[in-house]
Amino acid sequence: MRFRCKRSVLREGIQRVSNVINPRATLPILSNILVEVEKEGIKFSGTDLEIGISALVKGEIEVEEIGAITVPAKKISDIVHELPDEKIDISVKKNNILQIEAGKVFYRIMGLPAGDFPQLPSLPEENREKISLSQPVLKSLLTMTAFAVSSEESRYVLNGILFVHKEGKLRLVSTDGRRLALVEKEVEGVKGELWKRGVILPIKAVKEVNRLLGEGEIEIYLIENQMVFVIDNTVVISRLIEGEFPDYEQVIPQRSSRIAKINREGFLSATRRVSLLTAPSASLMKLNLNKNRLLISSETPDLGEAREEMEVEYQGEEITIGFNPYYLLDMLRSIPFEEIELGLEESEKPGVFKAENFTCILMPIQISQ
Repeated sequence: MRFRCKRSVLREGIQRVSNVINPRATLPILSNILVEVEKEGIKFSGTDLEIGISALVKGEIEVEEIGAITVPAKKISDIVHELPDEKIDISVKKNNILQIEAGKVFYRIMGLPAGDFPQLPSLPEENREKISLSQPVLKSLLTMTAFAVSSEESRYVLNGILFVHKEGKLRLVSTDGRRLALVEKEVEGVKGELWKRGVILPIKAVKEVNRLLGEGEIEIYLIENQMVFVIDNTVVISRLIEGEFPDYEQVIPQRSSRIAKINREGFLSATRRVSLLTAPSASLMKLNLNKNRLLISSETPDLGEAREEMEVEYQGEEITIGFNPYYLLDMLRSIPFEEIELGLEESEKPGVFKAENFTCILMPIQISQ
């Protein structure tokens, strides 16, 4: 294997795949990047056996001899970062040694055979359960649900986002038991029982896909117990979480007798300011609604108190409800809408936040009298 290319080609490929690689993996091969030189370009691959990423990088590449090798991801990343910005000559010598030359700089890195690297699944030519979306749309859907994913490993089915196709819409749902986020997008031509039953994508895969999204289209496939994302010349393959996602529809209130329309940006700013006098051990923020006015307040014995009032559109009866301010902030930062609707029934019942195709349920915190 031998080729020459610019440093930018190597940096792009390494950056696309290195996030899933654990430099302290039990198996040494899992700490490595697979580098495959092909006629079309250089293919970089990394995996932790749960998620795999392959990226084909094209550009100014002079291929003298095709081939493949795996090298430690951390070392090759550090070396490429420090190399001079000029053409780099890379070749494989005997005993899986990768040789790098750039101007007066010279490196020889001990690698491992490409044959030892776990083979990533390939896309079958037929029977593929596929969805096509624009990348910005998927990025928006993931962002509006990722914040509510549970981090408790004991509740593993909540450690990801549910993808389900229902009534002509792709629905993404996440919950940690104290809050729930749901967002929908109309998608036509979806076939396959897996999409209808629903599958759970782990949060690590969600973050990786979100990081790689840009412009253009993305194709999403379901293959047995895996979800595959094709993003331009990059493929992300992730195992799905096995298990039954909770019946989320039963926790969504069907009606709210008190509804307020609130400017999201103003609500976010006010919540951020009032939350300065809350603490993780005393994370209570009160919302008081009364005649086109929302009063946001917090009071912490060891810190003090804060209040801020803002104008809203509300004509219902006065009501006061308590929420975790950090949950409010997570939600408000994750949605792009100008206005959000808050629906309330009673102080002890969940709050329902809605905007266009987005719904968020927040469990209230009891307010001591």
